[in-house]
Amino acid sequence: MNPRSLILIVLAAVGVLAVVMLTRSYLGGLERQQGAEVAVKRIESGKVMVAARTLSVGTILKPEDVRWQAWPEDGINEAYFSSHKVGDEAPATPKGLAGKVVRTPLAAGEPVTRASLVSQGERGFLAAILSPGMRAVTVQLSPTSGLGGFVFPGDRVDVILNHTIEKSREEKYNLAETVFQNVRVLGVDQKSDTVAGEVRIAKTATLEVTPKMAEKMVMLDSIGNLSLILRSLSASGDGMTADPDSPPVGETSSHTTANEISKFLPALGKKESDGPTVRVTRGGESTFVAVEEIEKDGKK
Repeated sequence: MNPRSLILIVLAAVGVLAVVMLTRSYLGGLERQQGAEVAVKRIESGKVMVAARTLSVGTILKPEDVRWQAWPEDGINEAYFSSHKVGDEAPATPKGLAGKVVRTPLAAGEPVTRASLVSQGERGFLAAILSPGMRAVTVQLSPTSGLGGFVFPGDRVDVILNHTIEKSREEKYNLAETVFQNVRVLGVDQKSDTVAGEVRIAKTATLEVTPKMAEKMVMLDSIGNLSLILRSLSASGDGMTADPDSPPVGETSSHTTANEISKFLPALGKKESDGPTVRVTRGGESTFVAVEEIEKDGKK
């Protein structure tokens, strides 16, 4: 065999070997790529609901507070809200979780479990929506004191006390006082949700107050009649903002006496006489005058 033929054979063998190696490398890479795609599909096929931000206890969920997160299928259990159907229950959705209340704190990215949320009407719901350190107290309402049915859970109200101060059988003064401001309504007639389009006369309202305000609230019914005054959702002129997390004010801020409405009613705080008195109206203003002073004027 001449040298030229030998060189050609060697070159052909090298070429075949190179083709085989390149083919094997290509097929191996293709197989690894397909395997990675299968693995990715396997991971992304399972999704669970996680917190989109840090959620504290008492937070009422909105659709934007949660989001879907890819999760290994073997790590998904029934405690999570997943994209899979669990029994007869339909897959969870962010909109479907709206309105539920966070019962245990959730960090951003942490899976939302069924035990971490409580729904309207479930046991422990009212305690979950209460702000830390606050109390829930229920008051009786009438058609007028309850704003004719136009007060709903989540509204902010002022509480006005209307009562009578009786100094004697002849001296009685009517007085209205704004005793609480910016109080959050938790529920109306044992309901903590708002039924769309429903306006009805409520008999009770549950309010969120401080412990001291709760003590005062228990006494208010025995002193006089309560009325709820609806506050605007926007910033008010009394320095308070429309922040839903703003605390209530538990001190009397203003009052109105009856003589401010009618000048024929006596003014509270006039100097009392030790003897008998009669009501005298002069120039549209009523006062109590001692009988002794009237007798002296008559003698003069």
